[in-house]
Amino acid sequence: MRYAKFLIVPVVAVLFYWFSPVKVVYTMDSSLAYKWWLWIEIPFTPKRGDYVEFVPPVENQYTRGKILVKRVACVEGENLTVYGLDFYCNGQYLGKARTQDSKGRPVEAFYWSGEIPRGCYFVMGESERSYDSRYMGFVCRRHIRAKLYPLFRGPNLDGVFLR
Repeated sequence: MRYAKFLIVPVVAVLFYWFSPVKVVYTMDSSLAYKWWLWIEIPFTPKRGDYVEFVPPVENQYTRGKILVKRVACVEGENLTVYGLDFYCNGQYLGKARTQDSKGRPVEAFYWSGEIPRGCYFVMGESERSYDSRYMGFVCRRHIRAKLYPLFRGPNLDGVFLR
């Protein structure tokens, strides 16, 4: 019984972290420059430039079992235009889709020209090889779980978590 008080503090700390709406988290997403983030689960309306964590709207070999973090590149009500493989938001160049993934397998680009529907967002990683809205299409508000703020780039712990 006298050891119970030593167990209470770690258990309470873990529970507080697990259920807290604010956390420091690590991502292994190679399409982002930052690895460490301040994760905030509060009601908010995503704006262009925000980083969001979301459940992918499609399930395939790139998204199965994953939660993704991407930057909001174009928001509801703005005009998304695709010319060939080039994506533009309100005439501003966002990036280019690829026809093959990093292993040479074919990928299909998302095509859209017009206003982004209400409650939907076009999200992109920071790498040209990111699997994002250029391929999976819009991410709707119901898929977004949290807003993230970049803290710092390292240390890179991917090798530790992948063992």
